[in-house]
Amino acid sequence: MRLINKKALITGASRGIGKAIALELATEGAEVVIHFNQNKEDAEAVARQIKNVGGKAHLLQADLFDITQAIKLGEEAWNLMGSIDILINNAGVSYKKRFLETTIEDVDYFTNINFKSTLLITKTIAKKMVSANTEGSIYTITSVNGIQPGPGFSVYGATKGALETLMKGVALELAPHNIKVNTFVLGAIETNINVAVWQNEDRLKTVTDYIPMGRLGKPGEVASIICNLLASDSYMTGSMIKIDGGWLLRTGSQNNLETN
Repeated sequence: MRLINKKALITGASRGIGKAIALELATEGAEVVIHFNQNKEDAEAVARQIKNVGGKAHLLQADLFDITQAIKLGEEAWNLMGSIDILINNAGVSYKKRFLETTIEDVDYFTNINFKSTLLITKTIAKKMVSANTEGSIYTITSVNGIQPGPGFSVYGATKGALETLMKGVALELAPHNIKVNTFVLGAIETNINVAVWQNEDRLKTVTDYIPMGRLGKPGEVASIICNLLASDSYMTGSMIKIDGGWLLRTGSQNNLETN
């Protein structure tokens, strides 16, 4: 129970990595707000799992394509729990689209959800943390495509790369307020977002042959690392933690692959 009495907002927590993080934090004693967009039944199932083991969980819906809903989500989550110690920016969208085929709708979709809404949720919570003198932690999920984009992931990767730059600046500005800001660069994790890869034997082999550890990561592995760091991050801020099975150790043109 290393996070007893802590209060956390996890975006995109109805399934996949967000779900695993919510369950892990709740297991360690944190009260959590589970954000979802369309998957209400899945979000309710996560909340039941938490409550069945004596934890505290709340649900909030928001479509992060609408940036006004992103701001409202931050405000409602804070008011619901009375404060927030931990913000996990997990929600995001990804699909493969070649640059020359990219439409303005694609650009808006990636930018609003992956970048603008994450920025505005972070700003909303951070301002309240500063006002309440809260020693908080803000963790943001990014992607290997934000560091080393592959064909078809240029715009998606750009939004994740922008988050990396943004959060380093935020870390610098919030450090005097004892608010730690770090990012997690994920490689290929077995989630619904890349189900077409791990349910297809040939495509899965193509990806895993590229990964030095030879397999996809699991949502629970990401959640475990994040939870462990939250319990001991008192002097770590502005860091970029890679959870990619060695993906970014590779170089060259081999990265024409589907990732999260």
